[in-house]
Amino acid sequence: MRAEARTPKRTLDWRSAWGYAYPMQRTCAQSGRGRNRRGFILFFGTRSIVKNEPQAPVRTRCPKCEQEADLIAKSHRQWFTLFFVPVFPISGKMTFSQCSNCGTTFRVNPERLKTHLDQADNAQRQRAIPMYNSLRASPANSVTLNELMMLYAGMNEFDQAISAARDFPQALQNSEQCMTTLGRVYLAMDQQDNAIQWFDSAIARNPMLAEAQYFKAVAHFGKTPPDLEKAQAAARAARIGEHPNAELLLRDIELKMKE
Repeated sequence: MRAEARTPKRTLDWRSAWGYAYPMQRTCAQSGRGRNRRGFILFFGTRSIVKNEPQAPVRTRCPKCEQEADLIAKSHRQWFTLFFVPVFPISGKMTFSQCSNCGTTFRVNPERLKTHLDQADNAQRQRAIPMYNSLRASPANSVTLNELMMLYAGMNEFDQAISAARDFPQALQNSEQCMTTLGRVYLAMDQQDNAIQWFDSAIARNPMLAEAQYFKAVAHFGKTPPDLEKAQAAARAARIGEHPNAELLLRDIELKMKE
């Protein structure tokens, strides 16, 4: 008897595009292969690294805090990191300066910044010459005297500001604003008693002068030891006069009083 050829029975399989497929071969998972596969995690990224430059610090006036300080040369550049370890740089070196007093950074090296500041100071000194000549012609001109003292104070030339006030006493005595500016000059020199004297003179002419009251409070608060009661009274008067920083100063004084 002749045997008939049989075709494999087709079965429904979800893996077939048409719904039918021949019996599937065993997969790697079914056959046991691939069970020992392993992987790993790779941590990579970028990081900015800052370092000090070898050049010596430059002593000059900081444009931000306006104090004599060292400008320190620094640089930074971006690095590619692998597992948080710097591997190679991906950017050029950028140099900058940092003030040793306030920490402010500037996007130029110290020498260039100092040159710029010196040029600005020279321009300010040239401005002072016609002001002096104007005051010699009009010694009672309080507006010009106040502008001249502010000009010198902005360059940290406090002695010159005091000298200008002494040279033109009529203009000084005619203006509570000039008296306040002179008090601020003494305050910047840490001469609190002289500063308070001129703030009191300004307040005697105008008790509602908030600027004089505010800096009087600062002077009393900065004394050694601080006179907290007088500082508090002056700060409250400055707040009544709507000085923008009076509330914060008063809060600091009252916190100090609670210690």
